[in-house]
Amino acid sequence: MRSTLARLAALAVASFIVVSATPPPPAGAAGELYAIGAVVSESGPGATLGRPEADSIQLAVDEINKAGGVNGHPLQATIIDDESNPTTAVNAVRKLLDQHPVALIGSSLTQTSLAMLPLTQAAKVPLISLASSSQVIEPVSDRQWVFKMPITDFHVAQAMQEYMRKKKTTKVAVIYRDDDYGKTGLSHFKDAGRNFGFEVVGAEAINARASDATTQLTHIKSSSAQAIVAWTTLPSAAVIIKAYRELGMNLPIYYSDGAATGVFPQQAGAALNGAYIASTKINVADVLSNNDPQKKLLDHYIGQFVKDYPKDAPVSIFGGFGYDSVYILKQAFERAKSTDGEKVRQALEHTDYLGVTGQFRMSGGDHNGLSVFSLVLTQVENGKFTIAK
Repeated sequence: MRSTLARLAALAVASFIVVSATPPPPAGAAGELYAIGAVVSESGPGATLGRPEADSIQLAVDEINKAGGVNGHPLQATIIDDESNPTTAVNAVRKLLDQHPVALIGSSLTQTSLAMLPLTQAAKVPLISLASSSQVIEPVSDRQWVFKMPITDFHVAQAMQEYMRKKKTTKVAVIYRDDDYGKTGLSHFKDAGRNFGFEVVGAEAINARASDATTQLTHIKSSSAQAIVAWTTLPSAAVIIKAYRELGMNLPIYYSDGAATGVFPQQAGAALNGAYIASTKINVADVLSNNDPQKKLLDHYIGQFVKDYPKDAPVSIFGGFGYDSVYILKQAFERAKSTDGEKVRQALEHTDYLGVTGQFRMSGGDHNGLSVFSLVLTQVENGKFTIAK
């Protein structure tokens, strides 16, 4: 469990949240620490992503250490809050690189992750991003040291559109977060639907910290859209559904996986009933068959997360990203039999891991390794995620 004392001490020093503040000795001989650095958005607009990610990184580290570590080496996690700010994220990476980590994780948001890349690439330290946009890892020739946990926006768009086609819905209006995450989501939605007759008849930007979405939805209401796609995260996701109900809209509304957190139904209440949300299986784990290959792992993770971090419950896809990132690094260290950066990078390119998020099969040309089959389209009913029928 993350140390409260370490948290308080870190907050007193330049707003950093540090789980293990003492720089580790270099990894090498048996028993020496393998130090991992993580930058996540525990405050600011990305907090609903970053807090469960930080919790889950530490949960995985604790589990691995309890089981004997990695090749006899204990893991140590140093976790820094970037406050959902690219400049703070860059400063956090500099601080972590001074501690000579064997790998880095982060950040929660696309814009903070992109800001980190020049430093991590130059340092040749493997980085596992928790951001959604494929910009973080593509082109792979320019992003050789970067991998990522969330499925790409293109696959999210595919999953949404497959369901929409069954409903004979092809004209949509998109309300997107006004940053790299939202803009690339809009672009990928258009790309994914180009060969299937999808038409974006309206596109409205919304600020991540917006307190009202009436103007954007009024524009959409007067369009020819058959459905609304909201490509955003909390808190703006909740602002959108509030205005949607106040305007008496009845078009189907679909949210990207950025809204796939159990916190959303809690905050929105009955207003969210009927909305569709792209998600991994974590939000519908309770209805999965016992034969589902992820069922046992999901039940373990969910139970342990709720037990250890009740203040940040219920679970979300974001915590799963943090949890899987540590176990994928563990697997890479074991295959590499080393913490040498290049050997670990090559080992990551051979990842074959079934995680909370899905089945990862990475390669030299694919630094994500997830397929559309890792996703389910959910629908909220009575404040609960269900598999959309």
